[in-house]
Amino acid sequence: MLKPEEQQVFAGLVAQIETEDPTFVRRAARPPRWWAGVAVLLWTIAPICIVYGGWTGLIEAFLAGGYGAHLMRKRQRWAGLLSASGRR
Repeated sequence: MLKPEEQQVFAGLVAQIETEDPTFVRRAARPPRWWAGVAVLLWTIAPICIVYGGWTGLIEAFLAGGYGAHLMRKRQRWAGLLSASGRR
């Protein structure tokens, strides 16, 4: 938690960055694109793990599917936060 004086200094720095480099602000405001690609790759690998991996492959498929779902939820939360803050 910042003190009120530090919060004002921080807000001033953020405002300065937003005015000086709007391209950076736009890039930093969107979730990384690779999250969705990795999630799809993990979901694609999961059935292959089940077919060729036996019970170990089933565990690997469960972990891959779960992490893919986590990445997509993380991406949706990020987008929701951005739209709520008015940055989109």
